This record gives sequence, structure tokens and C-alpha cells, in this order.
Amino acid sequence: MSQSSKSILITGGAGNIACLLAKRLIQDGHTIICTDIIEPRPSARLPNVHYETADICHETHLETLLVKRRPDIVFHLASLLSGSSEIDRRKAFQINAIASFNLLELSLKLNPTSTIVFPGTGASYGANVPSELPEIYEQWPENIYGATKVAVERLGVYYKLKHELDFRCLRPPLVLSPFAPQSALTAYASHAYVAAFKEDSFTFPVSPEIGMSTIYIQDLVEGFVRLAYAEKDALNHHAYNLHAFCPSAQEVADSIVRFRPNFQYTFEPNETVESMLRPAPNRFQDDNARSDWGWNPVYELDDCTRDIFKLLKDG
Repeated sequence: MSQSSKSILITGGAGNIACLLAKRLIQDGHTIICTDIIEPRPSARLPNVHYETADICHETHLETLLVKRRPDIVFHLASLLSGSSEIDRRKAFQINAIASFNLLELSLKLNPTSTIVFPGTGASYGANVPSELPEIYEQWPENIYGATKVAVERLGVYYKLKHELDFRCLRPPLVLSPFAPQSALTAYASHAYVAAFKEDSFTFPVSPEIGMSTIYIQDLVEGFVRLAYAEKDALNHHAYNLHAFCPSAQEVADSIVRFRPNFQYTFEPNETVESMLRPAPNRFQDDNARSDWGWNPVYELDDCTRDIFKLLKDG
């Protein structure tokens, strides 16, 4: 796909990934529209970005937005995350699945040449997965979040094969980010960075050797962009895994100490957290993304540490 100026819509536009994605896309001269049910925090608002407050679960709101903006590319990031999805399964299905169905239907009706980029999730695979996890491994999710993500993946592929809608999906592993929700139990590494920045001590809820396939949020953003820009004919797969590295909890702590020598930490393994991470894959096999559209992560662990502290300092 050409990088000439496009109209690009980002759903879930008040989220942290969406804000970084918008910032990245502005560099290429695109017209960016971010939509969410809430306004972005003032510090996250970007000049030259159009903000639309809309409920994507409201089909008329969504149709009005698509008619008004006519996006060439849609990054469909809006979703209820895993913990919140378990608390309210009905709401999770409405936001994650039904709103996505409406987006696909309306895109086909109003702008059938648009590209839809959708984030899947490693949670779609469920438990008992191999350490080296291929894209084609069977998906049997064990939570409602993963189930809704699989549903949208399958819907997207249906619209692609049956109706020629340009649907593209990537599945990231654990995302290392200074903005990870505190309620996300497996995001302990991200929480450690925030604690170090605040000069607080931190207790890792896992054993020092525990780790899983991981990607830094800036690399994830670049992955979205590169997948969206890829020539359609070059894409030989419906969905792509991403992977960057697999740091242990001890390696994360060591990296933080290299930048914050006074960081104090301990390890107090929590069985709930460890039971989620012990069977997690060490690597999401991403060979297809590398060969089809040039995926290549940039950030090593110390690069992530340096950038996370910069993002936290910048607010």
C-alpha cells in the first residue's frame, strides 16, 4: 500500500496504543481521526488529529462516522480488555464482537476498498500451547476476551474471502508498556518500570526465571503501521504473529537497575500469576510477518527501559 496521504480512522482512539499510533502516522502526512466513547486526556491530545466522541456499539453513530470521514484505513483497536470482559461478559461481547461485526458490514457497504487492521491476541490460543507458538496452532481460548477476538478474526477472514474486504490481523504477545493497566496481573514487568520511575520499591509476583514472549509498545505500533502499508498481494496469510524477545523477570529487574541503580525489588511468587505464565510460549513464531511485510522489531530490552523512562518523564 502506498504511503501517500490517507484518511485513517483509529477506534479506541483515547487509548495509549492509539495515541502512539496516531503520533506515528502523523509523521507520514495522513489525516488521522481518533474515535472513542470518552475524550482523550488533555496531555494525550495531538495537534492535527481529529477527535470524534462516539459509541461504536451504536450502529448509527458508527455509520455516521464512516460516512463523514470515509477512511481508507481503519485500525480497529476498540475493545474491552480481559479483566473487564470477565466482569461483564455481555458488555464484552457487544463491544468486542457485535461492534466489530457492524464495522465490517458498514465498511463493506460504504467503503469496500478500505483496509481494516485488527489486533488479535495470544489469549485466543488458550492453555497448553508449545513454547514455539506457530500462527496455525489451534485457537481454543479460555476466557471471554479471547473468545471474542477469535470470533472477529473468523468474521474478518469471511469478509475477506467472500466479499474481498481487505481485512488484516496481527496477534501480539505480552506488550511491555508504561501504560499497562494495574489490574493486568501478567503486566508485572510494565508495573515494575512505573514503580522504579516513582522511586518506589517493587515486588515481582513471579520467580526470577519466569518470562514469556514479549513486544515493546513502540514496536507493536510500528508493526500495525507496516502491516497496514503492505501491498495486498504480498500478504499470504490472514493473521500474523509478532515477537520481539523473551525477558525473564530477573532480566527486567537487571535492566531497570542499569538505568535506576537505586531501584529496590524482591520476588514473591504468586501462584495465580505463575500459573498463567509458566505455560506461556517463549516465542510467537513471526517468520511470516518477517517474510511477507518486512516485520523486524527494533527495541531490545535496554532500549525499552530507556524509552519507557522517557515516556513516563514526558507524561
